[in-house]
Order: sequence, then C-alpha cells, then structure tokens
Amino acid sequence: MRVLEIGCGPGAAAREVARRVGAKGSVLAIDRSATAVAQAEAACAAEIAAGWLRVRQAAVEEFEAAEGEGPFDLVFAVRVGALDGRYPEAGRRALERIAAVLAPGGRVFVDGGDPLRELVVRE
Repeated sequence: MRVLEIGCGPGAAAREVARRVGAKGSVLAIDRSATAVAQAEAACAAEIAAGWLRVRQAAVEEFEAAEGEGPFDLVFAVRVGALDGRYPEAGRRALERIAAVLAPGGRVFVDGGDPLRELVVRE
C-alpha cells in the first residue's frame, strides 16, 4: 500500500501510518512548510531509516509524484487549507493533482467528518 499524507506538519500521523504499513508499503508525507518538513524528518528518523517513510516539501496544488512515488492507494489530509474550503482555487488545483497520483480504486480522506470524510476525485 502506498500512502500520501498532505500537510504532514511535524509528522505524527505519518509516523503512525508508516509503522502500520511497515515493509508492506510506503508513506510519503508532504508539507509546504520547510519548518514542518524538518520537524517531520527529525521525529520520523527511525521510519525514514527503515525505508517506510519519505518526507518532502511540496504544496499539494503543485504536487507531482517523483520517480518511485505513487500511484497512491490512500491519500489523507487534516487541516489543509487547500482541501477544507478556505481557498477554493487552490482546492480545485489540489484535487487535480491528487487525481493525477491516485491509483485506480484509491481513496482520499480529509477532515470534516467523523472521523474523516471521503472525497471522490475522479468519476
């Protein structure tokens, strides 16, 4: 399973997902903030060293998977302005970028539900 976390912040969720996925898959955690990426790299050093997790700086509305990343079976985001309605144009671009890296049958979850709501990014 390949997982993409958008807006990873200091990496708490990415670290826990990577521990659950383990060697059976991989997690890529992205954040637009260089500070957040540095915090996530420090907090997730063991998971990164094990090859279960990668962290990189990227804004979701400009995100493109690099070689070896994706397609993603699961994408999730919590409190990401481009996906929670605060920035509609960024949200439109973000959904296009997510659809481009989502595996067939892949699922996308964002905050706004109990516990998360699922988005349909392609028909």
